[in-house]
Amino acid sequence: MKINSIHRLSNTGSLVRNKFYESAHGGNLLSAFRLVDELIPDFNRFNLLSAFICPVQKFSGNKIPLALASRIVQNSDSVLCDTVFLRTERPGTKMIDRMFFQPEFIGKVIPGKYILVDDVFTTGITLKGLKTFIEKSGGDVVSAYTLGSSKSTLFEASRLQLRILKGQFPEVDNYFDLSLLTIIQIEYLLKFNSIKNLNILYSENHYKKQFC
Repeated sequence: MKINSIHRLSNTGSLVRNKFYESAHGGNLLSAFRLVDELIPDFNRFNLLSAFICPVQKFSGNKIPLALASRIVQNSDSVLCDTVFLRTERPGTKMIDRMFFQPEFIGKVIPGKYILVDDVFTTGITLKGLKTFIEKSGGDVVSAYTLGSSKSTLFEASRLQLRILKGQFPEVDNYFDLSLLTIIQIEYLLKFNSIKNLNILYSENHYKKQFC
């Protein structure tokens, strides 16, 4: 199932300015629950949900997605899926780093309907990776929720958007798996005159991180 856009529950500014943010992002689950409770005063919006709620979670660190997923489960007819983990780290925070990031997930997926949860939606790459993992494992992802996001909440690309990208860059398949690109990634790619220029920019940026 294609998801056109994610559900944003708050905003990134309120998230990162919250007094519990640093502790929650660092791995304190109690702080994460307090943060979520302050940013979402009314949980009734989740009452009609019925699915496996799967947060983006690592083996250590950020507990905000888990806390948000837990609160959704407590206020709906849903079940927490806490058996899937992200095992790869993004190499940087710049857009160029996000473009070439390939998230990998491991864990147990029970067949059924899934709703994904993360703290912030920027390019959608991590959520797209989680969605792909769950669907390949027999699940059906129907929606996604985050606390904050970039200006756009658009998620998965349409066939038309992919055709436009392919029309401008016929060689794009040599650099990216089109089935994994999000709308925000495609919009970023279309700003370049050449995919090769993007690849050069990434290589230069990666070199600076290693040797500078």
